[in-house]
Amino acid sequence: MLKKILNSPERITYARLREVCELHVAEVHAKVRLADVLPIEGSGLSQAFYEFALQAHYDFVVTGRDQVPLFALEFDGPQHGHSPQSERDAKKDELSNRFGLPLLRIRAEDLCRTEWQLDRLTEKIKQWFDDHTKLVTGDRHMEPKPKCPLCGGEMVRKPSKYGPFLSCVRYPACAGACDLPGTPNRFKAPVWKKVLIAGSICAAVVIVLLLKFQFGTPQGGGQQPPSGESKPTVAGTRSSMTLPEKRAHASALKQSDYPACPQCGKQMVLRHNGQSGEPFFGCSDYPRCRGSRDVLYPK
Repeated sequence: MLKKILNSPERITYARLREVCELHVAEVHAKVRLADVLPIEGSGLSQAFYEFALQAHYDFVVTGRDQVPLFALEFDGPQHGHSPQSERDAKKDELSNRFGLPLLRIRAEDLCRTEWQLDRLTEKIKQWFDDHTKLVTGDRHMEPKPKCPLCGGEMVRKPSKYGPFLSCVRYPACAGACDLPGTPNRFKAPVWKKVLIAGSICAAVVIVLLLKFQFGTPQGGGQQPPSGESKPTVAGTRSSMTLPEKRAHASALKQSDYPACPQCGKQMVLRHNGQSGEPFFGCSDYPRCRGSRDVLYPK
């Protein structure tokens, strides 16, 4: 099986680098030889340094749109604190300084990120771009970093099924989002779409009102479970009787006076509202049928 180009920490580093660099019209390249970046030919390097530059590589090199290197980045794992790796790191630092290529070094703890705080890697890269805002990429200057439209905080690049976009680093506490620079604006609906949405909402409201007016809840509304029976108030059934008088009047009714269910036609039974205590008629076939009627009281 072939080996992976990047290990797990390097893949995370690569993803975080791209998030920041794409905001500044910069590109990220992995595993680049020093000799492909530094002009070592005819530079007067010693044979040892020359051969080292031919063999060694930078973990990542960030370039502008014109492919000119801006800086390099090295991920230092636990082995970098010991020889001979530390000797190789010293040579790489010396060559970078000699040819004027900034070299940033990070460790595993620089990748830690929380909901409220960016990782130190992202902060370092952002700081580098902040310190080099006048750097020209090709024939244009680096574009300003977008801010969250809701809280004004920093934005990070995230993928979606509709393509990458910028999201607030405080998500889900802040749901601010916007498009990447130079991409179609997907987060601002055009006027015709707003009109269509508003029209659809108005039409839905009108349909609901018409249905409610035509097929409104029959007397007493839907029957509720016996554990907490309740019924909506229906106009025209008000009475000056007190609640005890209403309950006494309903109890005095003969079963033959109970009305038929308005939904299924079956005989109804006397029930009481679990909240107000008022009596009402509920279908005897409850819960399969939830028909109900108000008790009619003398005026």
